[in-house]
Amino acid sequence: MTNEREDLELMSGAIDMHIHSAPSLFPRLVDHVEAAEGARKYGMRAVVLKEHHGYTSDRMYFVRKLVNGIEVYGGVVLNNAVGGINPFAVDAAIKLGAKIVWFPTLSAKNHLDQMGGPEFGFSMKQASKRKLKEKPITIFDESGKIVPEVYDIIDLVADADIMLATGHLCIPEAKAVIKAAKERGVKRLYVNHPEYIINGTVEEQKELADMGAFIEHLAIFMYPMWPTKAGLDGIIEMIKAVGPERTVLATDLGQIHNPPPAEGLRMFLRVLLERGIPFDHLKIMVQDNPRFLLNLS
Repeated sequence: MTNEREDLELMSGAIDMHIHSAPSLFPRLVDHVEAAEGARKYGMRAVVLKEHHGYTSDRMYFVRKLVNGIEVYGGVVLNNAVGGINPFAVDAAIKLGAKIVWFPTLSAKNHLDQMGGPEFGFSMKQASKRKLKEKPITIFDESGKIVPEVYDIIDLVADADIMLATGHLCIPEAKAVIKAAKERGVKRLYVNHPEYIINGTVEEQKELADMGAFIEHLAIFMYPMWPTKAGLDGIIEMIKAVGPERTVLATDLGQIHNPPPAEGLRMFLRVLLERGIPFDHLKIMVQDNPRFLLNLS
């Protein structure tokens, strides 16, 4: 039987590595300041704010001026909006304080192949009706080799000792990026929601973890607008297969049909507690591992 409020104990010091907040080209429930304030109310240590169409690293300057008592971080997503796999975008983001570089999400060839466009099925459409046609982005050239710009980005990330995330790359791309990044000195590697769009099996997730990456699992897939084949039972299976030492729990929340990110994280942790995931394992996944990835003391 779990302590009645172990969920609140876990929230104190927790870090949410995956929040979507406004301004954004998608409808959002909260803006950056509201996301930070909501997390602070639970005593969370930090949040990472993400925007599919550009930087959040520079926006954090203003959030920090407005919200005290919580750490807020951002980065850059390498979609077409910033020139795709663009070392100049990464260099600028790092100089503006980025803690994370995400490989392409909605501009990734894999995403476009899976979803049919730069959106998320029926669950979320971009607010703008008129959109440029996305150029599908892959890390491979026509011969199947990694394009040179990927190595430039890896080296920039390694030099800055920040986090590299695989975004919506397919499993073969993710494996290639992680292998190259490890060889070139990147210490902080993050695989985003492997069961959604990525379609990674449990065995593939274990392989990526064995290569040195942390595997992300998200609260969003508890909610009815974002069902996955794996479901909550699948998340629990994946956590147990990979192990807490290589797993990160986050939310991916901020959509107007879902709960606020901080409350969503609390609910996720509560459900996992009630489904038998030990408190100590949850603490590793929602506090210790994110702290390492963000290079926090």
